[in-house]
Amino acid sequence: MSSTDDKPPPLSIQDINNIITNLRNLLTSDCAEAEIAVATNTAANNPTGNEQDGTNKQDGDANQAQETNDKKKEPLYELGKLCKELDYMIRSFQELENLKNSLREPFETLEANVNDIVSDLEKDELRKQVQHNLRVFRNNITRVKILILLQLQAASINSDGNRALQTTFATGEAGDLPHLYGEHIFENSYYFKEFEEKYEGLDVRQKLCLLCFSIFPENAEIKKRFLRFWWVGEKLIALNGKDEMGDLNDTLTTFVEKRLIEPVLKKNRLQPRSYKVTPIVRSCLIHFAKKEGFFDYDQDGKPIMDFSSCNKACMVKSERATASWFADYLKGNDKDGNSEKPKEQQQHQEQGKLSADLVKLQMLFNFPDREKLMSASHQIDKLQTLFNLSKQFPDLPTEWFSKMTGIQVLYLGRWEATKARHIEVEDIEFLKGFKNMKNLRLLSLQGISGIPKLPTTLCKLENLRILDLRACHDLEKLPDRIGSLKKLTYLDLSECYLLDYIPQQLNKLSELQVLKGFVILEAKNSCTLDDLSELLSLRKLSVNVNTTKFNIDEAGDALAKFQKLEKLRIAWGWGGMPGKEDSTLDSSSEQQQSKTKKKQASSISSAAAKASTDKVNKGEDKGNRERSAVAAAGEANSKTAKLGGGLRGTANIALMAKKWRRLSMKEREPQNLEGLERLVKLDLQCFPRSEPPTWLVPRKMKKLTNLSIRGGRLGYLNHEDGQKWNADTLRLKFLVNFKMNWKEMQQRFPNLKYLENLRCPRITFCPCDANGVWQKFVQSK
Repeated sequence: MSSTDDKPPPLSIQDINNIITNLRNLLTSDCAEAEIAVATNTAANNPTGNEQDGTNKQDGDANQAQETNDKKKEPLYELGKLCKELDYMIRSFQELENLKNSLREPFETLEANVNDIVSDLEKDELRKQVQHNLRVFRNNITRVKILILLQLQAASINSDGNRALQTTFATGEAGDLPHLYGEHIFENSYYFKEFEEKYEGLDVRQKLCLLCFSIFPENAEIKKRFLRFWWVGEKLIALNGKDEMGDLNDTLTTFVEKRLIEPVLKKNRLQPRSYKVTPIVRSCLIHFAKKEGFFDYDQDGKPIMDFSSCNKACMVKSERATASWFADYLKGNDKDGNSEKPKEQQQHQEQGKLSADLVKLQMLFNFPDREKLMSASHQIDKLQTLFNLSKQFPDLPTEWFSKMTGIQVLYLGRWEATKARHIEVEDIEFLKGFKNMKNLRLLSLQGISGIPKLPTTLCKLENLRILDLRACHDLEKLPDRIGSLKKLTYLDLSECYLLDYIPQQLNKLSELQVLKGFVILEAKNSCTLDDLSELLSLRKLSVNVNTTKFNIDEAGDALAKFQKLEKLRIAWGWGGMPGKEDSTLDSSSEQQQSKTKKKQASSISSAAAKASTDKVNKGEDKGNRERSAVAAAGEANSKTAKLGGGLRGTANIALMAKKWRRLSMKEREPQNLEGLERLVKLDLQCFPRSEPPTWLVPRKMKKLTNLSIRGGRLGYLNHEDGQKWNADTLRLKFLVNFKMNWKEMQQRFPNLKYLENLRCPRITFCPCDANGVWQKFVQSK
């Protein structure tokens, strides 16, 4: 008998389901028996008839019983968790079994359709019936695709066991799932009609916001920050003086409640920061987006770069071959250059020859025919939105870039939330075309390499609201006249690690509300925190410290001048970390103390020897010699003790200097504390000192609700006269020296609802889970 015959047959879904069910029942019975055992032991350890026994014995028995119950409840808890996981597996296999049963009949129908078509092809007189059977076959395939997508959507269970699979699935490329766009039977289905009813219930602004999701691949995670940028650029939110974030949150909440989009929930995040759409919803959105002329799509529902029929275009990675007409044109040019032809034919070819900029435009957008290329070149001034969806080299022809006079949204950078796509430009000469973009509201160069500086023409964008320069790793400086962008409200300089100069004119941006990645440097005439305090509308600020001359205590004076600052993040980089002055001082102090001890010992021994010798020479008796030696030694010890006290004071210079600095800072505390009192969120990263800033006290942080400290040397928090913190969210990560226990934390943070304690070994007894998270509402449930 072969080895393959010895193998048992593969298990079916029903067999696996039965095995898991039996295991679940066995665990459930074990849980019940363990509970009975615990209850019996508890009753035995606390009998009702022993009321006359001593009190100490009763207390001891009660404590022992409690410990026994706790030890036996731990395995019960683990068994309960295992039962829940097995229940989830059972439901999953049942869903697979249901899917198998629901698809059995449709697949039998498809098989019958194929057999009919094959049999008709063999008979000449039934060839006309083949066309009808093909239409029926296509309709049945669409029905099966709908069933599969509905099953996948229904299986999106928000559980810990399924989260890793969802994350991996969401990062897949477009095309992993069947497309329903363009299928007439789908557009007549109940699912499409239901979506259409929800879509028509939205106002015009909400419809346009929802259609923005149509250009992204199915299940792609779209960041909330990106949606904010785009909708501000399209004038879809923050109209008529309304709150920008309020409009954004209300719109997204409406979409989630109607189940048009899904929030992406991740661990240790109280609120979602990304959203996605299901394949069925995306197919519906593509239908309405093309109907409204929002974007243009190919037959598979993928956005294309043709903007001849609409005012918006996507730059996408070319997945198809070069257009046939353009390939023939290039081959014809090569042949013409190497052959001799009559003059009339050469003149005719020269009239049809494309300019260099037209060739670049065609190579970038790959128009299907020459007419669309020429049409697009004549209406490029009407283009309102240009979005880089998947292009790696977004270099635009200089001539056409300068002709985009009507552009409002120019997003050339990276938008992906999960995958870091490499984007690079070979030359920045085309960026000089900014001078003609008077209507531009959003400019994003996020993640683009090869931009060491920005042209001065950037300062002529008089209507620019958002400038996103995040992760421009080659950027070294900003234009000196950046203060000319009077309407700028959002500036992101995060992760621009080579940035070594920020002009003082930054404080002229009177409408600026959010500034990320501001760098504190030692460069001459560079902008400082005092300069930024003149920004009266600034609400959110993140600072990177790259100099050791920055004093966090003195920074409190500048922070007190801000009038609307609510969120602050300060991070110390490699250039901002202090040297080893303190450790050098400590080692020199220890050496000085060692020398002092040696001097004391030598002084005592020499004084005692001298007294003993003098007394012996004078013929004094033994008792007098001993008394004289002890007296001389005491005198020497007294003198050296005074000297040693002074040296020990010198050894504590570091501690005295710290106390003096804190006292001096306390004397010069700013009288106006409104800037500090308005702070709602504070985030300190890689804090370089063991003692906290002098202004970080509950008395000055009355509105602080979110405190985060990540990395560094901080050892404690100040508490004046037992004052309490109002913060309800506390994040402490990678703090080796920070010391506090759970009882102290509850006393000092009575409003605490959320705690993150990650790799802080001296923070003890906190009831956090395996991820280092504690939430009050979870515990109450």
